[in-house]
Amino acid sequence: MPLIEESIHIDRPRDEVWAFMINPENQVLWQGSLIDFQYDDPEPKVGNINKGTVRVAGKKMHWTAEITEIEDGRIWATKSIEAPVEFMIRTTLEDAGEGTKVTFRNESGSLRGFFGKLTDPLVVKLYTRDVQSDLAKLKELLEAGVDA
Repeated sequence: MPLIEESIHIDRPRDEVWAFMINPENQVLWQGSLIDFQYDDPEPKVGNINKGTVRVAGKKMHWTAEITEIEDGRIWATKSIEAPVEFMIRTTLEDAGEGTKVTFRNESGSLRGFFGKLTDPLVVKLYTRDVQSDLAKLKELLEAGVDA
């Protein structure tokens, strides 16, 4: 089961980072591999369903996920309901000095050769790089003063 966990420090207060990240309209702004994002309710809560399309290693993947945990300003977790690769994503925000530490953790089921059995390890590396890039973009946008 591939696990990807990456963190970044953002020089903005946690409530501002949270407001930006949780806003469905902002998802495609900071997630480079996210092509499309749809939500059933703009106010995230446990049980809400989100749908999206991502491009990973040149392949489009359509997915449907359910919010499984939400703690205002601190935790947002989702689990796939329908996807070619099962996943659980948990994003946490922690106060860190005058800024915020954002940690993104994605636990995926077996890639089951979706990308080709020989390339699955490479895909994990590519996706890790995508996550790092997404977090860097989030930092760039928020520290430049973009509002939720």
